[in-house]
Amino acid sequence: MDVNEPRAESEPAEPGGAVPAIAAEEERLLARVRESLARATAATRTRGTARVGAPAITARARADAELIALRDEIGEARLEDVAALVAQMERLQGISLRRAEAQSVLVDPGSPYFGHLRVREAVEGRAPIERDVCIGRATFVDPAARVNIVDWRDAPISQLYYRYEEGSDFEELFGARTVEGEVLARRTLTIEGGRLLRVAAPQGVWTRQPDGGGWLRADVPHPALAGGEGTAMRPGGARGGGVLGAGPTRAQRLDRRLPEIAALIDPRQFEIITGKRSGVVAIQGGAGSGKTTVGLHRIAYLAYAYPERFPARKTLVVTYGSALAAYIGQVLPALGVPGVEVLTFQQWAEKALRRAIPWLRPTVVEDAPPVVTRVKSHPSLLRLLETRAREGKPRTSRAVVELWAELLTDRPALLAAIGGDVEAPLPAADVEEALRLMSERVAAVVAAGEPREKSDPRDGSPDDDDVRGDIGIDGVRVEDERPIVDLLDMAILLRAHQLLRGSKHPLAHLFVDEAQDLSPMELAVLINETTAQRSVTLAGDTAQRLFLDNGFGDWRSVLRQLDLSGGAVAVEPLRIAYRSTREIMDVARFAMGPLAAGGRLGESPAAPRHGAPVEAHRFPGTGAAVAFLAEALRPLFQNEPRATVAVLSRHPEQADRYYEGLRRAEIPSLRRVRAQDFAFRPGIDVSEIRQAKGLEFDYVVLVDVNASTFGTDDESRHLFHIGATRAAHQLWLIVTATPSRLLPPGLRPD
Repeated sequence: MDVNEPRAESEPAEPGGAVPAIAAEEERLLARVRESLARATAATRTRGTARVGAPAITARARADAELIALRDEIGEARLEDVAALVAQMERLQGISLRRAEAQSVLVDPGSPYFGHLRVREAVEGRAPIERDVCIGRATFVDPAARVNIVDWRDAPISQLYYRYEEGSDFEELFGARTVEGEVLARRTLTIEGGRLLRVAAPQGVWTRQPDGGGWLRADVPHPALAGGEGTAMRPGGARGGGVLGAGPTRAQRLDRRLPEIAALIDPRQFEIITGKRSGVVAIQGGAGSGKTTVGLHRIAYLAYAYPERFPARKTLVVTYGSALAAYIGQVLPALGVPGVEVLTFQQWAEKALRRAIPWLRPTVVEDAPPVVTRVKSHPSLLRLLETRAREGKPRTSRAVVELWAELLTDRPALLAAIGGDVEAPLPAADVEEALRLMSERVAAVVAAGEPREKSDPRDGSPDDDDVRGDIGIDGVRVEDERPIVDLLDMAILLRAHQLLRGSKHPLAHLFVDEAQDLSPMELAVLINETTAQRSVTLAGDTAQRLFLDNGFGDWRSVLRQLDLSGGAVAVEPLRIAYRSTREIMDVARFAMGPLAAGGRLGESPAAPRHGAPVEAHRFPGTGAAVAFLAEALRPLFQNEPRATVAVLSRHPEQADRYYEGLRRAEIPSLRRVRAQDFAFRPGIDVSEIRQAKGLEFDYVVLVDVNASTFGTDDESRHLFHIGATRAAHQLWLIVTATPSRLLPPGLRPD
């Protein structure tokens, strides 16, 4: 139920406080269901004692008897009849197994179902048949007691609950049979501890009084997502007074990749965009404050004002996630800057490593243990690497690999540098464990083989190395087994290469978006790929960190670790959040708890735009939540066909469940995004929070906001904050168990 909805004045449902007819009817149905479940449980305990043919015989026993009879008949049948009898026997056996499998799933008597359908089915040649169907999380059928509970996930008849409203005629194909009829009743129920607590029907909403007495009518406005298309306004002071996602004609674009946002740049953003062309500009600001907008418009401004110095071919944009990279890749051409390379850090690092050490050809994995990640991304490792590189190492690619190997296996040096770091020391036991785990892979890379010195036409270096491997009998190169490295290994190797051999093709301008997701080592590699004039834009928000052990603490410490704390760096804060409403930002800020209160996130951006209240809806399980969302999403796209909606979970398995439920409900324009392959078009994207990082949607629904999913740890706080602030317009929170403590008290049930 909605735990934050503005309730109307509660009043008795019937004169004199009598139980309302609908609630009384649902109580009778629940009593019948519980009695049937109790009998089934008792029968399960005593199964096998009943005689065949006795009144207590079960459906399974009847099926077993039929199978035995068929077996005997096959033994006496003519040869030409055996095939048909065997086929019939296999069919009965399959039915028996399916029935046993379905009935073996224990229906919880405390909360057996969440939905109730009464349907009238038209049957050719007979009078219409009426039956009650309960929608739950498991299947249980008792024909004698007229109890039918079906699993919302796979029972064909459950489709009626998700697709049709009360009073609607239906026509569905169930298997090979077309079923027609009418939905006489459709109700959503809250049953906890075996007690009916709430009934929601088109005729009204009734809740049981807290003292367990009578029923109160507590009708509320029907929950609805609304207001996104053409109504998400920028703050009144913003130039142009435009609409988010709208072009100069105020008509909303079908393609949400290319909003006309240049006219909406505020004075502070414009100042940063057109400011200094040399040095490092670090843009810090909260979600939706325009960091990406400023960074991309700065590229466009520099390319326009200084075309010879900042050509597109010498400009690079790097971000951590591929979804944001895809978005940026579409925006820049619209700003008049085609040809700029936009890559994730991994894509760029793999290309750069192939150029730098072409003979290595490693396999890149993402399975580094946390303790190894903490060591490789520690800022002290960057300083230690730079010190070692100044010790007169040879300037060959082999020396680069040897420097990397020496760095990651020098036990005394790592214990002293990382274990003894004043700001962020790691326990000696962690360093020892990391050394043990790193040693095997380091040895495999070192043993990759001595390269043959040969000129590499790709960069013109006379001492670069040829790709390893001999030519086989069929003329195809036979490579040795490739060594394994992770993303941080590539960063260390590339930084070692820069220190020993320099950068042969420096960049004119670099823009790193979502910089807080990169380690100081990764940032150092990117920044040192630029020319000596250092034209760099860094944009990030520490409240949106995905990786809490990557060495990126706060802007001040990171810039110092990168030796960028001098006058060549401008730290530019953005203090207005344009994307999300004040209501959304308040909830997101509350979730950060002590991280925000302690000042670790910096100043919170102001959100001057008000909008719909954040709503929390609580349900007994995923099935009921899916039904609720289906009811809300279907009319939304009738009213706002160009709306963008994100249904976001913390874990992929949760996203799978909600997607499958909404798919079965035939929600239009539904997409399951698994690898950041967002379409950037109107519709509903079901994905995980990490996938949607850096993106924006009209509406966001965070699902399973439960204590078990979103605890009070730092990672949960950051992920909740990221998910909530993807919403430009309206935020819903779906709770299916004990509510998370990250929700403000007003959004948690008593």
